Amino acid sequence: MSSKHFLPKDPNKMVHQGLIAALYENPNLSLLAKERVIFNNKFDNSKVSLISGGGSGHEPGWYGFVCDGMLSASVQGDFFASPNYRNIQAAEKITHSEKGTIFLITNYTGDNLYFGMATQELVSMFGDDKIRILRVTDDVAVPRSKGALVGRRTLSGNTLVFKVLGACADEGHEIDDVYKLGESINANIASVNAGLDHVHIPTHDKSTNWGQLGPNELELGLGVHNEPGVQKLDYIPANEELIESMLKLLLDTTDPERGFFKYDSGDQIVLQMNNLGGVAHLEMLNLMYETLNQLNVRYGIQISRVYLGHFVTSFNAPIFTLTLFNVTKSVTTQFSEDKLFEYLDKIVDATNWPVNLHKKSGPIDVSSRIITNFEHYDEEKEAQKGIPSTNGSSKPVPDIIEEPELLNSIIKTAASNIIKKEPELTEWDTKMGDGDCGEGLKLGVEFILKKLEEEKFTQSGSVLITLKTILQIVKDDMGGTLGAILYIFLQGFTHKVETLLNEGLTDPTEVYTKAAGYAIDNLCEYTKAREGHRTVMDVLIPFCRTYQRTLSIDSAVKVALESAESTRKLEPLLGRATYVGIKAGSKDFPPDPGAYGVYEILAALVDH
Repeated sequence: MSSKHFLPKDPNKMVHQGLIAALYENPNLSLLAKERVIFNNKFDNSKVSLISGGGSGHEPGWYGFVCDGMLSASVQGDFFASPNYRNIQAAEKITHSEKGTIFLITNYTGDNLYFGMATQELVSMFGDDKIRILRVTDDVAVPRSKGALVGRRTLSGNTLVFKVLGACADEGHEIDDVYKLGESINANIASVNAGLDHVHIPTHDKSTNWGQLGPNELELGLGVHNEPGVQKLDYIPANEELIESMLKLLLDTTDPERGFFKYDSGDQIVLQMNNLGGVAHLEMLNLMYETLNQLNVRYGIQISRVYLGHFVTSFNAPIFTLTLFNVTKSVTTQFSEDKLFEYLDKIVDATNWPVNLHKKSGPIDVSSRIITNFEHYDEEKEAQKGIPSTNGSSKPVPDIIEEPELLNSIIKTAASNIIKKEPELTEWDTKMGDGDCGEGLKLGVEFILKKLEEEKFTQSGSVLITLKTILQIVKDDMGGTLGAILYIFLQGFTHKVETLLNEGLTDPTEVYTKAAGYAIDNLCEYTKAREGHRTVMDVLIPFCRTYQRTLSIDSAVKVALESAESTRKLEPLLGRATYVGIKAGSKDFPPDPGAYGVYEILAALVDH
């Protein structure tokens, strides 16, 4: 776990300062500073009040969901500590409702006790028909036998309860109706966590944060405060295996210890993916993709709504929550399926509730919006309209024909050079850049080798077909700054070869050298990098100029090697390497990886 944090000089001020900062995000929020209560300053006391809260460190839970149509107020405690009962009573007082108040609480010991203490006095003042407690118990990791006394824990599924009940209360319904709907929803929400490590609490010594996972461990079913999970793995599974295990915990109705979540074919179900703070957004998207796929393929469940983001966090925890909410099974005699979706879809001014743009009930199908063959997209649309394609032509195109074996050998040698050199290129780029140069080049040449194997694009000996095929791969599959540089260079080279051939030039050496000169001049229009700047241009420029001058590929490649090596002595003037503090000429100063990678490709020309 990471024990490093961004802290003020006095970490004990974090909660206070954080709550004040939250007011800058939303003009509809006000703060009872001493009581640590964020409340809706537009609250209508003719409507049922909904109050939640808990320990700090779970932001945006719960202040981020205070607004018309969600929570009336939230009460924050210290780090992972329940709020004081007096502060809970202050939250009720500032949002006191004629119709009553429902405390939507997490099912943890401290929250039960302190909200319970507050409730006792409030009931004696207003009656038990005006003060209610609803415990959200969505965690399926705790088996029935172990959770028999205290019930299931609470994970991020409680925010879905906030959303639906908040809209219901905002519509003016009585407290009994809102509460019964909450009970129905709670019975049909299920969540489970998976994490790569536990969380470190600011101000705590690292030794007090027990349960740290090893570098190759993953835990299933852990809680949001470092509570142990249901299973600890000594390896980190791929998403496919991980999601399969999590969905089994949620959906295996034959498991006598679980089987909490009930569903039938055709039920409309909502998916929530909660990031507890330390998971990259791209990773979350991939976890969501795999979840949606397995729900459909394995369980026949097509999701009707998706919510992805930070709902209930745990500082910087590398943990995520998978939550399912069965809307169909939550229907009551008073609230229909369509009404529940209306509540879910109602736009609110909560600081942290995400907007879902789907407005119709029913499974979400994105297949019609995924275009898998964009290259032929216009052709396909024209064909549907009966418009003939204009891409074909019977006019012969001038070309240079080389021995297919020669083209094959050059490509395979260049690819082999890059694959062998990739570890060094990656090491150099890790020191001087973002570490992707070697992998990017390797990925590019592997795509070219795959294309060569599948389509044998060199079999005709056509130089233009070979160049255009490689050019397409560089454009589509390489990426990064180096990929763009190589694409512009190769595009210019290929264009000039084709132009010169159409003009009647037939000598291959003359065509290649003139095309190389044109390509480097053209590239210089798109980048400020030149010789001496410690970039790929330190190889491309001298290679092209030497080839133009000598008409000798051997001489040009020899200069390319000398130039690549000379970058060891150059201070970086462009790119990410300019931010690195290593001094040129020191033992740790490597050559420019992009320049050297391009040399390895050009070197394949020498033997042929």
